[in-house]
Amino acid sequence: MANHNHNGELKRLWRKTGILILILFIIGVLLAIMVNIAKGPLHLSKSVADPIKALIVLLIGGAISFLLERYLFQLTSRTIGAKSTTSLRFIIRLFLFFAIVLAVLAAFGVGLSSVVFGGAFVTAVIGLAGQTLFSNLIAGIALLIFHPFEVGDRINFVAWQYPILMPSFPHESTKPTYSGNVVDISLMYTTVLTDSGPVMAVPNGTIIQALVENVSGKKRTVRMRFDVDISVDPHEFMPQVQKILENLGYPTSPRIIDMTPTSYSLLILVETSSPNDDDVRDQIMSSLVPLVQSSPRVAPRQAVIAEHDNKSDSKS
Repeated sequence: MANHNHNGELKRLWRKTGILILILFIIGVLLAIMVNIAKGPLHLSKSVADPIKALIVLLIGGAISFLLERYLFQLTSRTIGAKSTTSLRFIIRLFLFFAIVLAVLAAFGVGLSSVVFGGAFVTAVIGLAGQTLFSNLIAGIALLIFHPFEVGDRINFVAWQYPILMPSFPHESTKPTYSGNVVDISLMYTTVLTDSGPVMAVPNGTIIQALVENVSGKKRTVRMRFDVDISVDPHEFMPQVQKILENLGYPTSPRIIDMTPTSYSLLILVETSSPNDDDVRDQIMSSLVPLVQSSPRVAPRQAVIAEHDNKSDSKS
């Protein structure tokens, strides 16, 4: 019953959206006809009538675009899924964009055949392709074709246009990336909901050049390195660390990779499909802190030597 009501609601929304778009199209045609008819009685010159018709095209095109965003794209997302909707949304937006551009040019009296097939138009498009507007548009088409990521995927990316400082831990460093979930891929921008909260609109021309890491549902290695006091016996401490990791679901062995006069460094490599490295680090480190605090210490060598010397002096 619920499924029947859901399908009925979708059909009503489809019908409503189609009717509204058709009405807007008819209104646009009628307004354009009225402008042509009014040229004579109102003595409208071509320089006045053409901008009016172009304005009508822009208003009607904008209204149709609003209806598509408000109703049609939401409907397709509910019926065929968000990822499939991305491609359909992009194609419709691209078609609508070029349709409005061609209609505006036609309103100014430029013939459609000369616009589409004219050598001047082709030369202009190729020349403008290097500019920001067309480079983002072409990059959006490339994202749609090659699918480095899709709506809903979690990505990490870094681009030379947005330099950020290298965050570091003791003896270690992390990749300087922006992280978040892809919300939308439009004609001009890729929208990412970042981990810190704000929604970031990244130009497609930037994201196509960026180093992008798609971490959605894929296993990867998280590297952790931390120092332990030299007085903690590694032969007792490391098996306990390994047992904790196994209980957390990470069957791996820690390794000693560095040493100083006061500490030695443990390296832990774990495989995970978690979207956030910091969550993994927090889970493991918070489990290891009590172990480090409770681990028995051995007397430093200097203290043992000093104690031995004191005993020798007392005997003499």
